[in-house]
Amino acid sequence: MGKKKSSQEVNPLYLPLGMRVGPWRVTGYRGRGAYGTLYRAERVGHEAEGPFALKLAVYPRDPRFEHEVQLLSRIHSPHVPELIAQGVWEHPSGVYPYLVMQLVDGEPLYEWADRRNPSENQVLRVLAQVTEALEATHAVGGLHRDVKGSNVLVRGADTWAFLTDFGAGHFRGAVTLTSKLLPPGTPAYRSPEAHAFVQAFRRHPTAHYPASTCDDLFALGVTAYRLVTDEYPPSTHPEDPGSEVWREGGRGPRPPRELSPRVSPEMDAFITRLLALAPEERFYGRAKEAAEALKQVAHRTRPLAASPLFVWGYDHLPRVRSPEAERLTAQHDAKAKKALEEREAKEKASPPKSTEPPRRSAFAPPWAAAGAVALLVLVLVLIAMRRQGGEPQADTRTGLRKDRSTSVGDSAMSPALSTPATEPPRNNTSTLSRPLPEKPFPNQRQPPCVPRMEATLRGVCWTVLDMKPPCGNTAYEWEGKCYIPSLNSARQPTSNPPE
Repeated sequence: MGKKKSSQEVNPLYLPLGMRVGPWRVTGYRGRGAYGTLYRAERVGHEAEGPFALKLAVYPRDPRFEHEVQLLSRIHSPHVPELIAQGVWEHPSGVYPYLVMQLVDGEPLYEWADRRNPSENQVLRVLAQVTEALEATHAVGGLHRDVKGSNVLVRGADTWAFLTDFGAGHFRGAVTLTSKLLPPGTPAYRSPEAHAFVQAFRRHPTAHYPASTCDDLFALGVTAYRLVTDEYPPSTHPEDPGSEVWREGGRGPRPPRELSPRVSPEMDAFITRLLALAPEERFYGRAKEAAEALKQVAHRTRPLAASPLFVWGYDHLPRVRSPEAERLTAQHDAKAKKALEEREAKEKASPPKSTEPPRRSAFAPPWAAAGAVALLVLVLVLIAMRRQGGEPQADTRTGLRKDRSTSVGDSAMSPALSTPATEPPRNNTSTLSRPLPEKPFPNQRQPPCVPRMEATLRGVCWTVLDMKPPCGNTAYEWEGKCYIPSLNSARQPTSNPPE
């Protein structure tokens, strides 16, 4: 008869079923990434609340989990898994941070497409939801930095998409965790300007590529290209074959429509714009504009948009789908849809557990007006508190449990990340501008500065916001434009200029 292992014998990378992690019990294995292992879990004594996803660090005291918790606590989107709890698990080999999130019962994006033969309308729906998740992330000053097919999960029951795994994410004010030139990410999804930065600063001792929202949109373009063609565009790494298409004056990747003729001209143009060589051509880094462009593609739909994108057959080739596999998947999706409808009906019949509105399609967000009203109320409250001399307290997602005391600190919501040619923040309440300081901030980067994104002022690099003054409380004015300091680390300066 088997003997139960003690906690000292348990490998933190592969927890057995029934293992306790704080108040959570492991009930299944979901997969493993570079920095964490994902489990299915339930809260002991509250099993009726339903299963959750528990992400446990691979390395003791991994600071990435602090970043992920702080970023997820800022994002409010029906297409980003909800953060439920955070904590640490003590083990003889070290202290392992963990976080608990909403469990997403979905398939990775490319697998979802491989097992079906999606129409362009279905692809549009999925891409619109991922774009909405990026819009919500960028709006709070965050970046995902690892948008790709395996980090998008699609629910077969209702084609509901989630952007997951914010472990490589970043947000304004967060401390840089790596000294490498490039931030974490997947090579196949790197933007051309990221590699150009490496070429220019490879010998610079403190240079660090300042990823922007344009990088996230480029990765979204690679994801969309792969989704509708079953192939990746050529690598952007200068030493890889085929990368010459990304050089200055290059023709860019082959249009998706050349590889997959059932892609509409409108979808082809949208993906091509996301993969533009110049960052500003990617909707100026504004996910909201990309979402609007997707709606325009959907409005110009044609009869073929409801037809399968790929051909039927039994060969294992790109752009070929097995009719038998699709039939079995359709049966599975029908069962999942029925179970989802029954669960939702049961939840409607029971007393409501929260006041959160039901989730709706990315193409028709009726809650947008209510969100705007709530944002306006929040701004007015902050103004009143500032006038009274008080400091607003940090806010995180409602209901976040802290199972154990950790080093994760709450902090106020950050402003949206700057991108080339961005619009001024709509909720900027300041009517004043601060002049550019005479002295540089600590760790402010020295020239050469990044072309098209930065300017050299008073001997150091400044990120150009390209918004008309007043610049608010987070930027500085110089000759009719607004700037923020470009730092070697990602830590933001205080509101006071350097002495």
